[in-house]
Amino acid sequence: MKRLIALWNAYWFPTTSTLNLAGARIVAAAVEVFWLFPSLPHQTNLLIKNSAFRDPQALIRIIDAVAPHQLVFSPGGFAVIYWVSIVAGLTALVGFATRTSLLLLTFGLWFFVSHMYSYADVHHTQAPFAIFLLALAFSPAGDSLSIDALIRRRRARAAGLPTPITRSTDTAMWPLKLAHVVLAMTYFSTGISKLLVGGLRWMNGYTLQYYTFRDGIDRNIPVGVWLAHFHTVCVLLAIGTILFEVFYFVSILVPRVARFIFVGAILFHISLYVISGHPFFEHIVLNVILLLFLDPEWFPGQVRKPSSRRNEHEPAIQAA
Repeated sequence: MKRLIALWNAYWFPTTSTLNLAGARIVAAAVEVFWLFPSLPHQTNLLIKNSAFRDPQALIRIIDAVAPHQLVFSPGGFAVIYWVSIVAGLTALVGFATRTSLLLLTFGLWFFVSHMYSYADVHHTQAPFAIFLLALAFSPAGDSLSIDALIRRRRARAAGLPTPITRSTDTAMWPLKLAHVVLAMTYFSTGISKLLVGGLRWMNGYTLQYYTFRDGIDRNIPVGVWLAHFHTVCVLLAIGTILFEVFYFVSILVPRVARFIFVGAILFHISLYVISGHPFFEHIVLNVILLLFLDPEWFPGQVRKPSSRRNEHEPAIQAA
């Protein structure tokens, strides 16, 4: 049992620099605020055109039960929640009041996604990224590359205490590990469900031809319509899709191949969007974050290189 606990802690809680987590926070907050955050006009349009929820999600039911309906579920209430979330995202980006900012940003995202899916049109594209944002809020994501870190160092200098630029902790990697595991579970469940429902027939090429052609027509994507004419290519793409989704978890078990799998995942989702218009942008961002920051040494090494070069040149400058 002690060995199992030790292995568990070694995986989830290795002592590392907080630079990786800070980099992931910056990318996640920037992408959410400037690209992925739900559209306020779209949310308000849904609210105005529907007199009642068709299938209210759990968060919406809770809020509707404890808060006055007209106060929250109104164009004015939505505008307040939206702009508070955006401001929180910007402060999370620069690392000011980081945990509170991330919590507010996460709540705004969860609220609007839950509202969007309360009208009987439920998808799962945002779920892994929303979970990752919540994990960041309960982690030391503001310990480096942040205004919070600058304030902490200034206070430490004023008190005559050591002021390290970056800190190391055993809680810096678990949000990244969690995102990795959640993605692996998501891909595996998707791949297995294809096999359980369609069996090996899912890989016969005809199924993919049908969906690619249908999506190409419905979404006006000429590439998808063109590709649907090539049965052999669709067979290969179907087999590749199943292998990718079912075996993505290998990136957890064999870290040496993880980078290749992350790159493959990014290309997979870009291709899926180009061919069929499926906007799994959150999955792309998470795989980019894992590619850049899951390795505990690579990103900190890139950050330290400029300072090392400056230190090398200082004696020469002084001598001159």
